[in-house]
Amino acid sequence: MTLATLRLVPAVSFAAAAAIAQTSPPPIPVELRARFGFEGPRIVKVGDGVEDLHIGDIDGDGRREVVVADPRRARLCVLRPDGDGIAQETVPMHGQIAGYALADVHGSGKQDLLVVDGRGRLTVRHPGGEAGTPLDLGLGGRGVGLRTGDLDGDGKQDLVVLARNSVRWVTHIATEPRLSAIEPLEDNTHSFHVVDVDGDGHRDFVCCASGGELNLRLRRGNGDGTFGPWRIAGVDNLVHVFPAQRADGRPVLATIEAPHRRVTLQDYVDHGGSAALEWWAFGEGAGAKAPPVAIGDVDGDGDDDVVVVQPERARLALFVWQDGTFVERSVPTLAGVASIALGDVDGDRRLDLVLASPEEEMLAWKSGALPLDTFPVQIGCTDKPIAATVHPAGGVLVLARNDKRDAHLDRVVPGSEPQRLVDLGRLPADPVRLHAGDFGDAEGLEVAFVVPGEGLRTVTLGAEPKKVGKGEGTAGFAKKLDDRALAPCRHGDQAALLAVRERFVRRFRLDAAGQLQVLAQDNGPAGLDELSLAAELPGGGMAWLDQKNHRLVRTRTDAPAVAVAVPEFDFTQLSAHGDAVLLVSARGLLRVPFGSGPSLRPIAAHEPPTDRTWYWTGKAGDFDHDGTADLALIDRQLPGVQILAGGPDRLDRALAIPVFEAPPSDEPDNEPRELATGDLDGDGRTDFVLLAHDRVLIYLQQK
Repeated sequence: MTLATLRLVPAVSFAAAAAIAQTSPPPIPVELRARFGFEGPRIVKVGDGVEDLHIGDIDGDGRREVVVADPRRARLCVLRPDGDGIAQETVPMHGQIAGYALADVHGSGKQDLLVVDGRGRLTVRHPGGEAGTPLDLGLGGRGVGLRTGDLDGDGKQDLVVLARNSVRWVTHIATEPRLSAIEPLEDNTHSFHVVDVDGDGHRDFVCCASGGELNLRLRRGNGDGTFGPWRIAGVDNLVHVFPAQRADGRPVLATIEAPHRRVTLQDYVDHGGSAALEWWAFGEGAGAKAPPVAIGDVDGDGDDDVVVVQPERARLALFVWQDGTFVERSVPTLAGVASIALGDVDGDRRLDLVLASPEEEMLAWKSGALPLDTFPVQIGCTDKPIAATVHPAGGVLVLARNDKRDAHLDRVVPGSEPQRLVDLGRLPADPVRLHAGDFGDAEGLEVAFVVPGEGLRTVTLGAEPKKVGKGEGTAGFAKKLDDRALAPCRHGDQAALLAVRERFVRRFRLDAAGQLQVLAQDNGPAGLDELSLAAELPGGGMAWLDQKNHRLVRTRTDAPAVAVAVPEFDFTQLSAHGDAVLLVSARGLLRVPFGSGPSLRPIAAHEPPTDRTWYWTGKAGDFDHDGTADLALIDRQLPGVQILAGGPDRLDRALAIPVFEAPPSDEPDNEPRELATGDLDGDGRTDFVLLAHDRVLIYLQQK
């Protein structure tokens, strides 16, 4: 719709608003409706393309103004209630505006104007002073989002910057700016807020991701200018989240859920339920290939860490487990690494790192006795290394091939020439991982790997190395086996291999003739439609992933099965990690704890008054001046604003305020599109402002 087909409602009182609400909504009690009322709206036409609505004190005079960006004219527009009208002025930006915010970065008690230009440079303008030196944010200059809050507890506002599916934060903006590393964001995230969610006095970072389940993303602030890992909470069909308060003033989150647009207040506490999932993003898209990953104790502290290859960037992302979380750092490595493994190469009882790079045609290792950022050292290899692992007796096992795809398996000890063990013939595709161990009854070591599109191949390295080629000795369940579905395991006191298929999991070994012998079969826990991944857990338990239905199940002999919903990511690896489970995908690393811990808990809910109600976004504020926070929600079907009265454990619809007189329609309107709240006339009461089409509408709370 446009203003040609809509007519602005000139004024709204609580009585008139209730009368022209939606078709047949439940009646609002008179005593509740009488508590709320607004004067106005006062309407100002600013111009097409206006956006980014804020309320703040832009000139340092102690009064708050309405500020809106007018990027087509390279300016900000400032509006102030003045008598019965609105005073308007413009602030020229002398160039493109990519984003702006109002925040006290000097700690002076006055808000500064923070502006990002078209080149991605941040400039701070203090009221009454000159603009500071531009700071390059390194994120480009289009569609930059700015969120403010004191992240390090120094009494000065800091900045979280969002652009191009990336986020970074800046502290000490007015003195010596400190910029965090640029971190990836999922490409479907929105509704960003910097707010104390859990009431610990530290600013947290919250947003939501579009999708079906597990859409809330939360990073808890550490209070020192850093954040912990992403926490993923289970809010089905989440479309919007924003900060609110309980009746006693404690912080909560308000969520709007599709398809019925239910509004729920949720607090983030440890209420005895399952802890929220923990997430570390890699920054790749949904269709990206899963990176090579190795899991083991790389820093020697007794805990398992995770090493992730970023082949296009010639670096490794190290996720080191410290104080109950992964601490990420990046170190340089070879380009195009396709295979990575951890093991004791040199016999010093430390885990070393082995890497194979077909791109650089190089096999390399890094001693676990050296610092983590030490560049790997090349070791001998003939032909192009494709996949590598550590030999249980020391040294490296490497599968290499030439350009004709003729492959062979070698053993290499650093400082020595490669020893060819067995020719493998032509490989139609490159394996990803090698598994080496005593997986068979014949004398010697077995090496197993999966050839994509073909299935399992095995090699026995005895006095006379013996290979099993395509179709030779391969049981039916091992044909067309996916690499992710094969893993080493234990069967009693023997090493074995585990294969996961859609309907079952089998443990098997090789007999003396190299034939696959099934030791045990498990069809998984009841309720799983499809088995995708499985892994042994300490103490004899198992973890099972049904990726089709996005469920992870833990089974143990001494406890009931525990089922956990997981995000809709294409996971390629499942491993135990302490009392939790790690899942790896191209998008990132997910840790699923099975104990209790902080998670979301609904404390109040509001069901939309009609089937056509379309809540879109909202803000919290005390809209009846009773000391309790209420909610203002944009209803795209009204179209206008609905006010929900807050209470100790409930939300009650109290007022419907149409903005347009619109003809009946089954399609919701996208206007009004922005909402801001705050005290604009200095009376201590919360007002609200709407941005609709080319106009700003100001509603002052009645006294």
